[in-house]
Amino acid sequence: MENTITWLLIADASKARIFSLHKARFIQDQKPDNLHLIGEYSHNQSRQKGSDLVTDRMGMYGSGNFSESTPPKVHEAEVFAHQLMEHLDNGRKDGVYRDLILIAPPAFMGILHKSMPHGIQKLVSQNIEKDYTQSQGHELARNLISHF
Repeated sequence: MENTITWLLIADASKARIFSLHKARFIQDQKPDNLHLIGEYSHNQSRQKGSDLVTDRMGMYGSGNFSESTPPKVHEAEVFAHQLMEHLDNGRKDGVYRDLILIAPPAFMGILHKSMPHGIQKLVSQNIEKDYTQSQGHELARNLISHF
């Protein structure tokens, strides 16, 4: 039997939820009951102030100073995106879903794509650049159905 499961990642730089759904059934019924939570993830370092993420002193390299190329908050978002991609890749390797829908604010969507393994790239059926991390229940279902 063909796998008809779609996974849905709703994320920002500090929190994420992965849902499972049958897209055709969800579109037909438009009920939040058709969204099955796979997991909730959070990355508290992304919520901290940039000044709290770094030390007072710059590191030394040889006789010159080391200057940080990535701001600390961006680095933490990259770490979180990598962790999320590991969860998605495990599901892909296990064959639990057929396609993937990514929902994230534009800045974090770019970070997700930068961290995405090739195997997952092939499964992404839709990118939605919105922040639905606070949406729940019927509100979430209503927001999602407008994109299908």
